[in-house]
Amino acid sequence: MDLSNTCVLITGASKGIGASMARAFAQHGSHVILAARSVNEIDRLANELNGSSLPLDVANPEQLAGVIDRVEADVAPIDILVNNAGIETEEFAEDIDENRMREVLTTNLLAPMRLTRQVLPGMIERGRGHLLYTSSMAAITPAPGLAAYCASKAGLTRFAETVRMETDGTGINVTTMHLGPVDTEMWSRVTNNPAFDQAQRRLRRLRMLADVTPEKVAADAVQAVIKQKREVRHPKRLWPTMALGAAPGRITEFLVRGVNHRIHKT
Repeated sequence: MDLSNTCVLITGASKGIGASMARAFAQHGSHVILAARSVNEIDRLANELNGSSLPLDVANPEQLAGVIDRVEADVAPIDILVNNAGIETEEFAEDIDENRMREVLTTNLLAPMRLTRQVLPGMIERGRGHLLYTSSMAAITPAPGLAAYCASKAGLTRFAETVRMETDGTGINVTTMHLGPVDTEMWSRVTNNPAFDQAQRRLRRLRMLADVTPEKVAADAVQAVIKQKREVRHPKRLWPTMALGAAPGRITEFLVRGVNHRIHKT
C-alpha cells in the first residue's frame, strides 16, 4: 500500500508504541488521527504531526458507538485502523478485581472488535484497507500474573486471523503484531510483578528475550502495511515459538484456500 495521503486512525496513541507509530506513518505521508484518553498528549502530538486528535476511552461503549462514522464525516475515510490501545494486569487469577478484569477484556479485545466492525463496511465498499492489531507474545505463551491479559491478547490474535479469512478477496489486509519486551511504561509496570519478573529474568538468562524500542516496532509496523505482511514478531529470537503458535491458523487457511466464505454472508 502506498501510504501517501492515506488516513490512519491509531488508538492508544498518546505515548509508547502508539505515539511512535503515529510519527512513523506521518513521515510516510499519512494523515494520522490520534485516539486516546490523554487529551493534552494527543493534542500536542497531533499539532506536531499536522494530524488530528480524538479524545476517546475505548473501554467506554458509549464513546465507541458510531465513532468511525463521525471521524470519517469530519476528517476522511479511514484507510488504516491501528488497534493499539491496551492495558495490562499484575495480579494472580484469584486476586484480580472483577472491574479490572472487565476493563482489561473490554480495552484489549472488545474495543478492537467493535472498531473493526464499524470500519469494515466502508473499507470493503472502497475495496481497500488495512487492519493492524497490537497483540503480544502473551497471546501465544502463558505468563504468571498476566492471566487476564494473556486471555485478551489470545482472543485478539484469533479474532484478527478470522477477520483475515472473512475478508479474503475484498482488498482488506490484516497484520498482527506479536510483541515481547518493548521499552515502554507498560513493560516497566508488568515487570513490577515479582512472579512475572522472575519468569522473564529466567528467559533472559536463556537468551530468549531481548528489548526492542517503540521506534523499531513502529518502523516494522509501517513496513508491514506497505508490504501487506500478515505478522510482525519481536523479539526475533522467539521466532520459532511464535511460528509454532501461528501454525494452526496458517494450516487452516491453507486447507480452505479458494473457498468463497463471503457467499454465505447473511
